[in-house]
Amino acid sequence: MNKILLLAILFSTTLTSYSHTVSAMNLPTIVVSQAMKPSPNQNIEIQSVTLLAKEQKNSPIGQPPTSNRDIGFASVFFRLSNTVEKDSKITILSIKIVNVKDEQLQDFAYSQKEITLRPLQNSEIPFYLTNKTGYLGSDKVKAVITYQIGNQIRFVESEPVTVERY
Repeated sequence: MNKILLLAILFSTTLTSYSHTVSAMNLPTIVVSQAMKPSPNQNIEIQSVTLLAKEQKNSPIGQPPTSNRDIGFASVFFRLSNTVEKDSKITILSIKIVNVKDEQLQDFAYSQKEITLRPLQNSEIPFYLTNKTGYLGSDKVKAVITYQIGNQIRFVESEPVTVERY
């Protein structure tokens, strides 16, 4: 009995003291601080935001060149948890991709989306954004997600990443 209790205490201490997030594919991931943990009236914990940025000016191999194809690609992975035993809602108001150097907004469009998390659900929600112009300006960009839980509006940013250009 004492061994089980000791293992339970060790396991719970390890989980609460783990201080950073490591992505499975070794991608830049934002680490969420205590300020982003849910407040007493919030049920959703924001865990991380990961951005992959790619620009593909050359046509894919085997495809004829076309003038109206997507060139800029941004994949944003938003990881969150519902911390209570009832449904919780979060509304993603905007996702912006901006240059790190000068905060210049990149030309990606996003429509508002409401997400319902089931009781105690952990979820990674992908958003795939494209444009026909590619990335303008510097090589480093970040994702900025503005979200609403209840009547509180907040934002979270990804770590800066270098645009992969092909």
